[in-house]
Amino acid sequence: GAALRYQSAGERPYVVPEGGSNGLGALGYVDAMAEVRAQLDALGAPPFDVVVHACGSGGTAAGIALGASTHRVAKALHVMAVCDDAPTFTRRIEDLIAAAKEYAPTWGHRLEGPVPWRVDDRFKGPAYAETFDAQRQTMLEAAQRAGLVLDPVYSGKAFHGLASLAKSGELTGRVLFIHTGGLPGLLAQAPTFSKVLQDS
Repeated sequence: GAALRYQSAGERPYVVPEGGSNGLGALGYVDAMAEVRAQLDALGAPPFDVVVHACGSGGTAAGIALGASTHRVAKALHVMAVCDDAPTFTRRIEDLIAAAKEYAPTWGHRLEGPVPWRVDDRFKGPAYAETFDAQRQTMLEAAQRAGLVLDPVYSGKAFHGLASLAKSGELTGRVLFIHTGGLPGLLAQAPTFSKVLQDS
């Protein structure tokens, strides 16, 4: 593709993988956890019990697992799959953690082993980028009650999972939810969400 054309012209292109998910990309979320640590320190607040976020390619999970441990941000990580299944993501995240550890010394990072983490694939819905009724309702409630706007593909599914687990008592303690963006996805599903608004 384009990278080969640039290479043949004597350039040195860098191909960014899907989701930025490689060892180098994961270090971005290690740095994000350092920022969270600084905020906790400024507030005099204790670490979180668990971090929850959406997972579509694994890089965020690898970086947070390493960063939450290295910077003492949280005791555990709950990874909400938005596609594929838990075994697939578990292997992918393990590989990305190993790759991030290889990159770390070059970029000035001293990483500790990851916090305990698990992938939860119960709230991914029928398919990637496809919403479901309970998820849409959770997204609407989050917007109405807290002004929290979630996207339908990633954070909407993860937050629905978080809310469901909190209601059932499976998820307790101090929880940090990472909103990974994706809001333009709402525009693509506007007709679906218009119906949810009319029905509420």
